[in-house]
Amino acid sequence: MNRMKLILVNAFWLLMLPGTASAQSATTVRNGGASAIWILANLLYAGMRAQGSKNTGWRIISFIFGFPGTLLTFLVVTDSSERAYGVDLPRRRVG
Repeated sequence: MNRMKLILVNAFWLLMLPGTASAQSATTVRNGGASAIWILANLLYAGMRAQGSKNTGWRIISFIFGFPGTLLTFLVVTDSSERAYGVDLPRRRVG
């Protein structure tokens, strides 16, 4: 009887492993989505600041969603410098 109980307990845990693995991967995907929004907001804010964008609404939104990384961008990237974090951005053509 002891051997049968041990087999049943082991079978139970083996059946539960895929459920645990999928629950962990769902958490990773959820956290990864938040990180993607944060990184994208930082890139957008850096580009708009370096190119001197006059669209203040989008600059404020990207600053909020990218905070605190955008605070560093605010301090490091010069407004209308055409350069962000050592990368030369294409110049905006007027007209």
